[in-house]
Amino acid sequence: MNILKFVSKTMIASALLATGIAGATELTLPGANEMSVGVYNSFNVYSLDLLNSCKLDPRCQPQDGLPVSSSPGNIDDQALVLQSADGHTNIPPFLITDAVDAPYLSPTGNQSHTFDMNTIADPNNFTGDQNHRWEISLSLLQNYLDGHDLVFLFDNNQKNNSSDFIFMWGQARIVNAAGATINNLCFEVSMGTLGCQDSGANPTPANAAYLPVVSDFCVDKVTGVAYNMFFAQNAGDCPIDALNGHPSGGYRVNNNVSTSRAEFAAFNQALHNAATDAANGQYFLQLNIKYYSNYAGAEQLWICSDCDINPEHFVPEPASLPLVLLGLTFAGLSLVRSRRRK
Repeated sequence: MNILKFVSKTMIASALLATGIAGATELTLPGANEMSVGVYNSFNVYSLDLLNSCKLDPRCQPQDGLPVSSSPGNIDDQALVLQSADGHTNIPPFLITDAVDAPYLSPTGNQSHTFDMNTIADPNNFTGDQNHRWEISLSLLQNYLDGHDLVFLFDNNQKNNSSDFIFMWGQARIVNAAGATINNLCFEVSMGTLGCQDSGANPTPANAAYLPVVSDFCVDKVTGVAYNMFFAQNAGDCPIDALNGHPSGGYRVNNNVSTSRAEFAAFNQALHNAATDAANGQYFLQLNIKYYSNYAGAEQLWICSDCDINPEHFVPEPASLPLVLLGLTFAGLSLVRSRRRK
């Protein structure tokens, strides 16, 4: 760390301590395996509640830093992408003159059940800034991460655990100052499997491409397969059940833990490599986020300042889609649609 950044961080930390505001979000996550992550298009997605439930399982370790607070006062020092509409804006580590967008304000369910960046005026205006997208210059992002991994954290905030859940879609691109994607560096989190299939000024993904964020289910302690969807209200709903193929029982998962915790972390190794490459410092990380079926409080999304994927536990991404995080097979997805229509 250079001396200027050390002094800057020291001053910021002192100011945060003086005001009672927490410092950087710190989290260490296990490498990808059949229990720790679900693979959704090109992102490894962690259910932080699952990691908490399986914390004694070596596949779910390490998990230093759980639970992750998402209270506005505890994440004001983070690179905020979406934030609850409560008047907060980015403070340190960024300045108003920095090449980074202020957070988009996410609506509550009472305000709107949908969120689409393409319908919202851009919160900032700087050289290289594109309307209807959240952006940060890579040189600024690299300074912010300071050697840590590029991990996105998401706070799911719905009214009822098993009956209300949102459908998410997002793209992350490396772009130049004109907004053009560099070297096909586009990464998508969705139910798709072929990378960034939607392009143009305003991608319009089909509903089937949106990722359902489901709560209250079990995850088999051996295979990582999800079951008992929507009906696992407590740990007793995931018992040892050899008759139905779960001889070791399951971990209970609630991906809607509370209004003050992050529930998900997302990581893509190729995106991290491109975004942290010093040779790409003149470019920008650009995010496009959409969701629908929001039935309660405002969602929050941010880039973690001090998150890491533990290299000692890292294993290659699973070749198949483990049914860990959302527990949705294609049949399960049909069930979700059926429930939503009813």
